[in-house]
Amino acid sequence: MRRALRLAVLAALLLLIGFSSPSPGKAAELQCAVCGQAITGRYLEEDGRAYHEACYARTRAARCAVCGEAIMGPRIESEGKSYHEKCYREAVLPRCAVCGQLIEGTYLKEGGKSYHPQCHRTKSAKCAVCGEPLEGSFLADPWGNPFHARHGEKILCPFCSRVMAVSTTGGSVISSASGMRICRLCDRRGVSGRGKAETSLERVRQRMADLFPVPEGSFAWELVDRERLDSLLTRGPHARNELGLTVGISQRRGREESKRIRVYLLSGLPDWLFDGVAAHEMAHVWQNLRRLEDLPLDKAEGSAELASYLVLDRGGTPEGRIKIQEMESSDDPAYGIGFRKAMKVSMRGQSMTRLHRVLEGEKGWPDRP
Repeated sequence: MRRALRLAVLAALLLLIGFSSPSPGKAAELQCAVCGQAITGRYLEEDGRAYHEACYARTRAARCAVCGEAIMGPRIESEGKSYHEKCYREAVLPRCAVCGQLIEGTYLKEGGKSYHPQCHRTKSAKCAVCGEPLEGSFLADPWGNPFHARHGEKILCPFCSRVMAVSTTGGSVISSASGMRICRLCDRRGVSGRGKAETSLERVRQRMADLFPVPEGSFAWELVDRERLDSLLTRGPHARNELGLTVGISQRRGREESKRIRVYLLSGLPDWLFDGVAAHEMAHVWQNLRRLEDLPLDKAEGSAELASYLVLDRGGTPEGRIKIQEMESSDDPAYGIGFRKAMKVSMRGQSMTRLHRVLEGEKGWPDRP
């Protein structure tokens, strides 16, 4: 079925006419149409009436159907609802099941998935693994690569979720860094040397400054292989096959108490995923620094997944977008549902201070996303 998606990007309905105090002659007559108080600084005007920005946002502005915040600038109207442009692109626009890119024009739907017309035309009708024709039901990876169900989901790369076949990733290898079977694309982008890892960690730490700020030198870190990481995970209430682990150890000498924090990261992660995992673990470092080690699992892991989501989103890689889609659809009580609760509390990362307060004991953690 072919559909056309028409977006009405509306110009701002408000005319900003003051960046400073009104002229002396106009000050006496300029009053806010909502609160009736005098306007002495920046204000908005609509239909001949003046408003304080806050008053207009509270009483007159359209509300975004995604984040619920007032829309004070350009907006998109679709099916009777208003959206911030960013919220519409991230939450409403479909993505092509082949290339993973946003679809902003005519597109096709098939089997519940959306496609750019060109991507749909070039979509293989043969199994990406064995090359045999696809007959009846079959599976497809998040990138749109189809394969026979008999090959099983182990054929998917544990990092980027692509089918590990010559036609899609150049095949697979056993990573010398992690000991895992991964696709050749991810192996080529692996972070395994300490120098490269240190540079990436510092970049992520700086990106986290407005999310979960972590002081420089507040934790030690180590790259480990899959076997070593799994052995550490089995010592606590952690799920196997995680890609990182943060451990806080408290020590008391007399009346003085100190704390050491150590982060373990799976060696060989592709650079885009390394950033996301590092962000997740740094959120746990922040929790340890705030003495929040005993948070309920949905709060602890959900907020850490939010940090990963935001860093992956800022990275803007196709692989990161696929990982974000997996996070958004996960039904895991902590990593999926807890993540979406953290998204709700933080207003999709726009109000991290509010999330911090809730994590530190203030009411507001929702019963459901």
